[in-house]
Amino acid sequence: MRNVLLSRIINQSFLAFIFIVLTGFAYQSAVAHTVIEPAQITEGKKSENYLVITHGCGDNAVIGSSIVFPDGVDSTITTNGNPYSGPLSDFVTNWGNVIQLYQDRSVFSEQDTKRDALGNVLGFWTGGGRTIAPHLFGRIPFVSSAITIKPESCAKTIRFAVAAADICKITGIDDINSDNAVSFWTPAVGSKYDGTPGGHAFDFPVFFTVNRDLEANPLPESCAAGQNVSVRPSAAQVDRDMPIQFNGVQVWPQP
Repeated sequence: MRNVLLSRIINQSFLAFIFIVLTGFAYQSAVAHTVIEPAQITEGKKSENYLVITHGCGDNAVIGSSIVFPDGVDSTITTNGNPYSGPLSDFVTNWGNVIQLYQDRSVFSEQDTKRDALGNVLGFWTGGGRTIAPHLFGRIPFVSSAITIKPESCAKTIRFAVAAADICKITGIDDINSDNAVSFWTPAVGSKYDGTPGGHAFDFPVFFTVNRDLEANPLPESCAAGQNVSVRPSAAQVDRDMPIQFNGVQVWPQP
């Protein structure tokens, strides 16, 4: 009887140890991922946010960053995991130009927004001057204005897959995946900036989620539990908007 009891105690202790190890590993993996904080916001409220860069490219320091939000024009949309052929405006009434970059040179010396042909901000870039040591974090502040979920829709959450790149070396597009030049946090959509299949963080984008305010904007009765909407940028948009332009000249990747 004692042997059985002792065996159970050992097994329980071992399982507890494994749980702690796995939890710690998951936590370390999470904090090692470049993220937006807060990662989730409530519709109808302005939010102060940061792009948090959590490590360099191997032993190389980060010298700049580029981030692109889905424009909603030719983005891929799913609802509860199922393809959706309609426009993003079926779920969001005011997407477009909801992101604005703060001027802050505490990390990098240069920065600017990325805009579409209509002047809407689609993302931003930072770089130059100082670097972020490969073992330290860096925070780039921006603000997201009040985003409104369409009242007639069944959207409960809208999750945007954002494409981000932590740049450690300036290279041409052909060498962008070599020698620890860039850490990509991008959705694998077939763009030049997908990263290497099977490589570090492949198809592991930065996520930014808008939650419906169920008190101020309740779901219609016909929606049941509601829909979780996911939005990914197109390959064409990422290829167009990911490069960094400085004073009208493309500086990354080198043309």
